[in-house]
Amino acid sequence: MTTVRRVCLVSGGTGGHLMPALVLARAMRGRGHLPLLVTEGREVEREILRRELPDVREVRLPPAARARLALPIWLVRATFAARRLLREHGIDDVVITGGRPSVPVGLAARSLGLPLYLLEQNAVMGRANRWLQRFARRVYQGLPFATVAAAGGATERPRFVLTGTPLRSGIGSISRTEARAMLGLDAEAPVVLVTGGSQGAQSLNQIVPRALLALDRPLQVLHLAGMGRDEAVRVLYAGGRLVAHVRPVALDMDRMLAAADLVICRGGGTTVAELAAVGRPAVIVPYPHHKDRQQLHNARVLADRGAAIVIEEPQLNPETLRQYLTALFDDPTRLLAMASAAKQLHKVDAVDRILGDMGLLSEGGGLLSEGGLQNEGGLQNEGGRPAAGDHRSAAVVAPPRPGPALPVPTGRVAEPSAHRGRAG
Repeated sequence: MTTVRRVCLVSGGTGGHLMPALVLARAMRGRGHLPLLVTEGREVEREILRRELPDVREVRLPPAARARLALPIWLVRATFAARRLLREHGIDDVVITGGRPSVPVGLAARSLGLPLYLLEQNAVMGRANRWLQRFARRVYQGLPFATVAAAGGATERPRFVLTGTPLRSGIGSISRTEARAMLGLDAEAPVVLVTGGSQGAQSLNQIVPRALLALDRPLQVLHLAGMGRDEAVRVLYAGGRLVAHVRPVALDMDRMLAAADLVICRGGGTTVAELAAVGRPAVIVPYPHHKDRQQLHNARVLADRGAAIVIEEPQLNPETLRQYLTALFDDPTRLLAMASAAKQLHKVDAVDRILGDMGLLSEGGGLLSEGGLQNEGGLQNEGGRPAAGDHRSAAVVAPPRPGPALPVPTGRVAEPSAHRGRAG
């Protein structure tokens, strides 16, 4: 029988950090453990928590200083506050999924001798995880790292394991037909899902409606605009032939992804993992302002395997996007090939892999020995180095050419939404 453990999960800033933490918290509680969540307390976090897991215990650290010179003072104060929090709640383990609270809580865990686990959803390690990885017992990768430097520069990384990203149980378990019925959509007309992540994306909100309206064909659009941005987007769609459903955010992404024929999105690590779990083709416009181009590297994981088209934001405009969308919708076989390629990247049972490694499923050893990484389908060598030949550049965006630009599998391609296994 597994001993009951008190686990502190730390997340901050975006739904991409928060959702994996909530999935893990729900799974831990279902196995009799006691999760505690530390967040920044942003509006989008409060909304997701209220709908997804309202009865989990949540605490917030003092808000971070905005002035650069005040950050060291905040870090010291927040670390001491985190130490008190961990001791008062009798925490046994700390799991960090990224965001601003990560560093003070990670330092507090280190100073108290608590086991520290990191979950990195991206193909390039975020700044907080990069700084804390030297103290971590294990680093769980949602995606294969783009390069050794992307993992913090270490040449030998026996503590790293490619588990996949913990996703909500509904992701990948609903068919297209079921999802469209649940959402009140027409069963036949093509569906485009547009999402800029939990905070929305202004460039997608402004450009995508104009490109879709210029297609001049019957489409159904599900557009997630971000908190407080939905009304302006709704106005852009008004009067066109499209049937557009605009929301600020959505907590039924399992249905929305399942209903879609094509997804236009940012390149967050959780978004990429969800595209793979459901098996959906995508046009990805990476967020351009991360110093390490995190979302571009995430998008390349799909693009290098023929599952997505990447358009960098400086090249995004209504006419260019219209050309790509026309080429895709005129070639259903290509869309099916892209969907199949995405599905092949999915890592199942990410939750059980992580909880098993932490010893939260049963007594005894974890998922891995301390000797090194398991080989994950050729994506990693022992010691955690990327496999030779796996440092491909992103797909270069050029005007679409006639005919399929991707290899099409021989034989009939199965309808990609009918995957009913648990998505981890």
